[in-house]
Amino acid sequence: MVNRLKANFFDVEVGSEWSSKDYGSKELEKVGRIFEAANLSDGDMVLEPGCGSGRLTRLIAQTIGGEGRVMAAEISSKMLDQARLRVQGLTNVTLVLGAVEDVTSEWGIFDVVLCHNVFPHFDDKQRALSILVQALRDGGRFIVSHFMSSSEVNSLHRKTNPAVAHDFLPDHDQMKKLFESSGMFVEYISDDEKGYLLKALRTIHS
Repeated sequence: MVNRLKANFFDVEVGSEWSSKDYGSKELEKVGRIFEAANLSDGDMVLEPGCGSGRLTRLIAQTIGGEGRVMAAEISSKMLDQARLRVQGLTNVTLVLGAVEDVTSEWGIFDVVLCHNVFPHFDDKQRALSILVQALRDGGRFIVSHFMSSSEVNSLHRKTNPAVAHDFLPDHDQMKKLFESSGMFVEYISDDEKGYLLKALRTIHS
């Protein structure tokens, strides 16, 4: 399932400022908003597709504590190498190279699926969702987040590189349809200058 064109693009981007620098104060404020929406707490099991260089992975692991666990997947080997460096010493992190659609084999155990800066990059969004939803326990939380609004994300991708030029966030109605058809209830979508944030819940026995 790995899109080699995208994997190569992110390999090249590993040294870019958006990937290599730790979050600043404004970004950390937005991270706090994302974690609040996800209701992250001690002992949570978290699945993070498209973890990139591990900036968010480290913060998730620190938030859920030693009794929790974060499983993070990434298609770029160079990004994953950076993630390994970032999470050194954290025993509650599992990093996997590959598309999350291929590597997720543990069904119904995760409290949270957290898709930060990755949802537009799923080539088949419906298939990715159907698989990720199965990884969640009943009532589990599904978060899609960006530090930018959807219009800013889509504009950025359109002009960045051919590898991601068509990787867009669907509009709100389309997102709701995608999630509902995958057995999820969309609690809300916030999309403004603070960024994009969707929260959905896995309905019982979906």
